[in-house]
Amino acid sequence: MNGKSYSDPMTIGVIAVVCIAFVLSVYFFASMFVFTGQEIIYDLPDDSVSNNNDEPVVDPEIEAKIKTLKKEIETYDKILSSNYMLLVNKSNPIPEDFNQISLMDTESNPAVKLEAVTAIKIQEFIDAAKQAGYTCKVISGYKSFTDQETLYNQAFQSEINAGYTAEEAELRVGLTVAKPGYSEFETGYTVCIAETSSMTKDEMLNSDLYKYISENIYKYGFILRYPEGKKDITGFEFDPFCYRYIGDIGVSDGVLSMSHAQYIYEKSMSFEEYIDYIKAKRSYAVQNLNVSTAE
Repeated sequence: MNGKSYSDPMTIGVIAVVCIAFVLSVYFFASMFVFTGQEIIYDLPDDSVSNNNDEPVVDPEIEAKIKTLKKEIETYDKILSSNYMLLVNKSNPIPEDFNQISLMDTESNPAVKLEAVTAIKIQEFIDAAKQAGYTCKVISGYKSFTDQETLYNQAFQSEINAGYTAEEAELRVGLTVAKPGYSEFETGYTVCIAETSSMTKDEMLNSDLYKYISENIYKYGFILRYPEGKKDITGFEFDPFCYRYIGDIGVSDGVLSMSHAQYIYEKSMSFEEYIDYIKAKRSYAVQNLNVSTAE
């Protein structure tokens, strides 16, 4: 072949010069890039500079807000998970794993049992009522599934005997007696009180006792379980005898400013409305936490 061979000394020298020039050029431009890049990094705002642990700097106000929101959510979760705040109605049956083992006889009526703390608290109220000049006692309390089933079937049969169809009887009974598995009385936290076991609804409503109960029982952690005008919410007719213990402990950490029973009393709420209120506050706190952590 014509031309010079790549093994020619002159050709090898030229190639070597070209390679050295190429390497020097690459090194020069790489040095310029690094130098320029360092200047850009140093010119970044202070709030974007990482700390020594390569963790981003967090705004103290946002950090404090996140801590507060997490505490709020923790408080709401604690409230909603408490057995004393267990909501039982036509849409919320007794949980399958719920088993009320803390039962005791009530002092004013040993034939009736209640959850231990509930029994103690209702007796405290009865004693206070007595000192104020009123007489009342426990007339109904805890019922097992079997007890509630018997009660419901008896009420249903009574309506059938009165001439109502099965469908009509179920609707009528459903306003005053819960089906087994869906009754507040199966929790052990619900109690009926009156002057006597034979006291009628009208007699209770027109009594000084009812006025005293209405104005004071919340102080012992009880709420009127089926308030007047709340049938569409509770599913049951107004019952001036029936009260539910939900705890008398106040919350003073800024989440709530009073006991649950007092809040329900002052706002004229049903238990269902209060549970929805707590759930809504929890949801709002979660939304704010998500926004704060994204900032």
